[in-house]
Amino acid sequence: MEVINAHTQIPISDTDKLIEVLGLTNDVHEAGYILPDGRLLHLDRSNCFKRKNHLDVLKLLPDFLGQEHSIIDTDMIAFMAREKLVRFCIDGRIHTAVKPTSDQLRKIYTTLAYRANPFEIIISNAAGMTLSQHTVSGPTMGALVKIFKTYDLKEHDDFSEDEFCIEESESHFKLIFRPAMKTVGQFNKKSNMIKMDEGFKEATTLFIDLVKRQN
Repeated sequence: MEVINAHTQIPISDTDKLIEVLGLTNDVHEAGYILPDGRLLHLDRSNCFKRKNHLDVLKLLPDFLGQEHSIIDTDMIAFMAREKLVRFCIDGRIHTAVKPTSDQLRKIYTTLAYRANPFEIIISNAAGMTLSQHTVSGPTMGALVKIFKTYDLKEHDDFSEDEFCIEESESHFKLIFRPAMKTVGQFNKKSNMIKMDEGFKEATTLFIDLVKRQN
């Protein structure tokens, strides 16, 4: 196992801080995130005593210390989007929250191209909504480029209904985003006005469809 020494510059970003604490690796079996420049963040995945999962990484950052609620997947996805990280697991999962950089795409390709085991690619937005999912095995670069073109679309409307549910009160319908268990939209029964949280406006059409099914 090779762990690359962290750089000696003063950390200026959360990614830099993680590199200082965790280091980098060339071993895909030890990696947990692909950085924007294609390097791999070391999570000691094969060491049952020292390994960290993807959520553990956030617990190392000052912004998450003392947080009232437990760190959940949507916190991680928002962090991935902000830092432009690709969540990576050699066992068969790649998860993005923004369009990968060319260096990240190249790393994904060189890692997956000659592996027989299938990989699930999950494409989310910064809010945590799943935009699409794909299962690939030994994909070409062209196939990967096509998959990530999802991020080039100006609007998305094919969201997973499993991630949402409706709660009804006397005056409103509420759209609940299940992964975060929070209200992200409200429909006023009297005025027929809809109010959506920032980051979830693209789910308005889905919200309307779910409300119609309640009647």
